[in-house]
Amino acid sequence: MAWFAVLADLRVPGDGAFAFTRPVGDTPRADAALERALRAAPGHEVLHFVPLYHPSADRAALAAALRAAAEPAGGATAPRAALLVGALTQSLGAADRRTLLPALATALGARRADPPSAASMRTRQRELDSLYLPALAPWLVLERLDRGRVLVIPAIGAEGRLFAGTADRADNLVAVGSFEGATDPAASLHAFVREICFPAVSRATNGARGFSVGDPASARRASLAAVRCGAALLDARLPARADAYRTFWLAQASQNSAAPSAGDSTENPASRPAAIREAFDRAFPPDAALATSLERAIARLARSR
Repeated sequence: MAWFAVLADLRVPGDGAFAFTRPVGDTPRADAALERALRAAPGHEVLHFVPLYHPSADRAALAAALRAAAEPAGGATAPRAALLVGALTQSLGAADRRTLLPALATALGARRADPPSAASMRTRQRELDSLYLPALAPWLVLERLDRGRVLVIPAIGAEGRLFAGTADRADNLVAVGSFEGATDPAASLHAFVREICFPAVSRATNGARGFSVGDPASARRASLAAVRCGAALLDARLPARADAYRTFWLAQASQNSAAPSAGDSTENPASRPAAIREAFDRAFPPDAALATSLERAIARLARSR
């Protein structure tokens, strides 16, 4: 929890159509020099995934791993931290690791971040267990996401996180925001549905014209395609929640200048289902380079029954 609050305090950017973090709690005065250095560091996007590379770590263990990765060759650390240390050493240059990681470890130790309320988590868990997981089970199996955990973290923005980087499916993690104050109590679940579309989106982008790894424009297009994929997935497997999903993502688009707009309308999109879909299609039109691949991915569900 605290790690993402630190990133929110420092406004660490990420490539995508939506915000990677959102401010939470009593935000301390940010270290302006550290904020500038983080923004300038090539490979800083790895920081948005730090806890997912070392999910068993408490605050002290995570700080220890950061300090180990600051060493020239990645210092000695606990075996469970090896994946995180390796990711940091591969993504960040030695000078940036030496400068930035100890400062982030110190900030982590000082930052308080409260979890979502127990009542709200029980509500999410009931909805996830009773509706979403049973309906989406075929997709989760096909994408090898049928094991693992969902994390709900207040400081995560609309851009969630998905980690499925090892052969052990039990290590899979999806991290989404808690969206405190959202009118829809299922907001975190709408974010979850989009995240589980990313493996299919990533496959679609491989070799697609105009897409390249590390390109911000490619990341933004993939981000938007995942939103549309999630809607198609719910249409196929949980149609009762599809309009609420579309309404949620339309709201996220309207709040974020980096995301597309649904366009001007004299009608409230929530007033009727057809209007919701029309507004959603304006905000998240099909990406011609990816649409066929994603349609095939959704079509697999019918064959899996």
